[in-house]
Amino acid sequence: MPETTDLPGPLAGLKALDMAGPIGAYCGKMLADLGVNVIRIEPPTGDPMRDIGPFYDDDPQPEKSLYWWHFNTSKRGITLDFEQPEGHELFKRLVQWADIGIETFTPGYLDDLSLGFEALHALNPAFILTSITPFGQTGPYSQFKGPDIVGQAMGGMIQVVGFPDRPPYLIGTEMGYWSASVFAANATMLAITSRDFTGEGQHIDTSMQRAMTLGTGNAMTTYDVEGHVLHRGEIFARGRGGVRTVFRCKDGYVFYIAAAAGTSMEAVRDLLTEQGLADEFEPHWTDPAILRQQGDDKDRFEALIEGFFLQHTRMELLEMSFNDRLPPVFAVPTGTAQDVVESPQSAARGFIVTMEHPELEASVRYPGAPYILPESPWRLSRRAPLIGEHNSEVYQEALGLDEKEIMRLKQDGVI
Repeated sequence: MPETTDLPGPLAGLKALDMAGPIGAYCGKMLADLGVNVIRIEPPTGDPMRDIGPFYDDDPQPEKSLYWWHFNTSKRGITLDFEQPEGHELFKRLVQWADIGIETFTPGYLDDLSLGFEALHALNPAFILTSITPFGQTGPYSQFKGPDIVGQAMGGMIQVVGFPDRPPYLIGTEMGYWSASVFAANATMLAITSRDFTGEGQHIDTSMQRAMTLGTGNAMTTYDVEGHVLHRGEIFARGRGGVRTVFRCKDGYVFYIAAAAGTSMEAVRDLLTEQGLADEFEPHWTDPAILRQQGDDKDRFEALIEGFFLQHTRMELLEMSFNDRLPPVFAVPTGTAQDVVESPQSAARGFIVTMEHPELEASVRYPGAPYILPESPWRLSRRAPLIGEHNSEVYQEALGLDEKEIMRLKQDGVI
């Protein structure tokens, strides 16, 4: 399995300082799981992300946050208060040692501490600083706070998600944070490649709002060319079919596409005929254009198809979808986390990875990589760090501090 191999990751040899909050935590995780030596820097009292639940055994302790665990795999952790003069100097020394910094502070905060990109670049011209913020480093909104819901809303995503007869939907996960982090990680790797040619680092300025806007499909192009603002349901309906897509079934819900380009309504008719529903299928429904129109035909077809689905489980309908006569996507389960963990497809590809937590005398299953790199594999190399777990290890390795000096810094509240 990729996670047990001794081969180095594709980004092995690089060193990163991760100071990111939730908006950028996944960026550091991506790099760490790909082999970067990521050092997670927390305040001496621990990162506020540790207070985000749920918690292992429902015990709200900072070392038991499942949120913290997920976003900080493969990282080592140190504590440092770089607002203190001595901590300030230690941070500058770490910058001279590292290749990459990841931060999510309000624009201007690091500059006020004389730790902005220009100051860090003077210390280490090859240093890459990746900044991830709600609206970017410049512009009239740059100082605004922006949790995930703000990114989804102001990026235009919420307006195009959901059903047209309902209010806008918030995507259930922190998609704004995740998207910004993924784009930031990609940009960081591109900056590394650029540095290989120029020797110079650069400041990456990532905006969550812009990252989310890129996920709205053809909404901006449609507005620019046609002057039309797409609303909920239209992105799917325009050119892909107008029939409702989520239906109840015997044990949950399935996702269904009909009347879309490339599908075969004749095959749907034949399947319903086999199920004894031929009399209820109108012959003219084989013309997809009929079902793209609002009206009685569409309503009756949707009622028929849902009645059929309610007689079958999600997996039974999935098996029917493997029938070569049916459309490429007929009816697929709307999977839960449990479904993904227990999926035979996940098992076959080694997607679920077990990580030991020796301090709890327990093991925890984590999601793996969406890709396989056989010669330079992705892997979870360690569970998320405890508060200050690697202080001695990192400060000795990076800065040459001895144990006595590290103990003094801890007693003074610097680390």
